[in-house]
Amino acid sequence: MDIKIQETNPTRRSVTVTIPAATVAAADKEVVKGFCREAALPGFRPGKAPEAVVRQKYGKNIADEVSQRLLSDGYKRILEEKSLTVYTIADVQKDDAVKAGADVVIRYEVDVIPEFKTPDWKAVKVPAEAISVSDADVEEFIAKLREQRSRYEKTEEAAAKGDYVRIAYAGTIGGKAIAEIDAEAKAYGSAESTWEEAGATGEIVAVPAIAQAVIGLKAGDATKATYTFPATHEREALRGQTAEYAVTASEVRRKTVPALDETFFKSIGVKDEAELREQVRKGVEGQKQQAAATARREKAVEALLAGLDFALPDSAVDSVASGLFYEYAQLRMRNGAKPEQLETQRDEILAEARKAAAVKVRAQVVLGRIAKDEKLELSREEIGTALMSAAYASQTPPEKLVKDRARVDEIRRDALLNKALDLVLGDSQAKVEKA
Repeated sequence: MDIKIQETNPTRRSVTVTIPAATVAAADKEVVKGFCREAALPGFRPGKAPEAVVRQKYGKNIADEVSQRLLSDGYKRILEEKSLTVYTIADVQKDDAVKAGADVVIRYEVDVIPEFKTPDWKAVKVPAEAISVSDADVEEFIAKLREQRSRYEKTEEAAAKGDYVRIAYAGTIGGKAIAEIDAEAKAYGSAESTWEEAGATGEIVAVPAIAQAVIGLKAGDATKATYTFPATHEREALRGQTAEYAVTASEVRRKTVPALDETFFKSIGVKDEAELREQVRKGVEGQKQQAAATARREKAVEALLAGLDFALPDSAVDSVASGLFYEYAQLRMRNGAKPEQLETQRDEILAEARKAAAVKVRAQVVLGRIAKDEKLELSREEIGTALMSAAYASQTPPEKLVKDRARVDEIRRDALLNKALDLVLGDSQAKVEKA
């Protein structure tokens, strides 16, 4: 089997593999033999049909399987090539039909990892951070628990900042309804019934003047609000325009934070305040330990990659960046960004995702090299633990997860990379069972 390699760019190789006619014929013979063994054709006992009849019946299936075998054999030959560290196959081209007695030429476009010097990982020292939980930490957590279980109770009093008010409103500009000026303005124009947080600010507030105007309103009260849309407003027709809003309140609700009493303790499964504080302290300590461990690993990766720069395959960066792009977009939406704002920020988010993806891919490559050099392997128990953790995290039944071979391979890879990072950090479990 002959192989020729041509460099397209630092991370892409065009590889031509020529498979000799004799090898092609042997693969064809082996495939046909298998079909003959399994074929059940009318007039013949199982496995006794003549080859010519089998070829006539299953010609396309035989050709497809021979083709797949040759593609696989060609790729194996590429993986054996010492000068290449293959990341993935980007494209494959092969003649449509295999001609009897002729060589088969297959052209692979292969993404590779350029050669680089493995960093001195033994010099990386990141000491574990001491963890402590203060009384203030406990108080803060309990305050959040109470906040989460707060209820908004109806009140006849005037709305104060932070209360929620059910309102109806309609806006006009120069005496003309906003809906007539911009039919897509939606929340900027009117609402028949909506809740507004009194005094709220920020990007999630459509019309800040309305949020301020509802302070002091009782159910049944009406007021007016004036708002000038900024020159950079997302709705072009409203930019720089001053709107008048007629606002009517129909209900006021005020937050009621639960007391630390028996009812509250029962709702969260503890018998009294002492047990609550004990459980909270343990929980906060666990969170801090997890955060510290994550930060330590991030620092180790940062130290490992310091001053290390080599080209990365676009396919690798693109693959990771696509997932990060979604995560970053979701994070911005949770922080109040609207879908239309995300569209204008698309290039910015993508650049951010690609930058983070490059770091992640480079870390994978370096840790993969360390795992290979140190001959690290995963035990059966480690693989099982990794699979169960992934199943739990994704809320996928383990028996369903293991059927996804690509996902299982990814989980195994990540587990091995984490074991390599444990070795860098000096954690003893990474040194178990070197091959």
